[in-house]
Amino acid sequence: MKVEPAIAQTSSRLNRDIELSPAVKAQESAISSRTIAYCHEVLDRSRFFCLLKAGAITPPLMQYVFLQYHFWRDRLHQWFGLCIVKASSCTDPDQKSAIMSLADHTFTDLQDDHSEMYVEFLHDLGLSDAEIAASQRSAATASYERSFFDEFGYGTDNFYEALAALSGRELCVSIRNARILQSYFDARDMKHPTWLSLHAELEVNHFQDSIRPVLTRYDGDSTKLHSVIKAVECGIDRHVQYFEDLLHEYESLGNAV
Repeated sequence: MKVEPAIAQTSSRLNRDIELSPAVKAQESAISSRTIAYCHEVLDRSRFFCLLKAGAITPPLMQYVFLQYHFWRDRLHQWFGLCIVKASSCTDPDQKSAIMSLADHTFTDLQDDHSEMYVEFLHDLGLSDAEIAASQRSAATASYERSFFDEFGYGTDNFYEALAALSGRELCVSIRNARILQSYFDARDMKHPTWLSLHAELEVNHFQDSIRPVLTRYDGDSTKLHSVIKAVECGIDRHVQYFEDLLHEYESLGNAV
């Protein structure tokens, strides 16, 4: 029986014990449940994740996908940075809370060496340091990196929608990682990589950190809350599409799944 490593502690500086109003708490619960259900729905109709569930994802394909994901991870701070730049006030309570959550996420990732954890994850997939260093960013990765800027670029008045889209991606990562752990690592009786396990748990907190300022700002505004839900779902759609694009890219290079 394999023994899973303890999940690393994180250095978050946020106070997550702040009491929400009953209305916001109920809205958070409703959106969380809806978002989780939507994540499963999108993953279930994804060809990549259907292949994963069927045990048909080969090690070379897994290596290709997460070598590419490595490039996006190296620029994840830019998405958080865009949201910070879009915030018009650091004293407005909701924007201040959002800015702190965005900065905290970036700080935690860098302070706790998540990039190093990710390289260990690539090693667990069978990749060497030389192979990691020799890889190059693909068109699908470059497109995904640009997508957030295309949708929420500087000068557009959609700060809270950008936060919502980011939060949707965070929660999708949690559910995505749980599926990968079960359908790939458990199916092969492999140890759980620390990065994958940690981000199956940590991203739930990140989802809550990002969505709460949005829900507080739009409390009672059904029109705005509808736009929030749409943004969350669009963030999930684009994240899963990235995996579809990588699968297509891998096959277009003449590789068999």
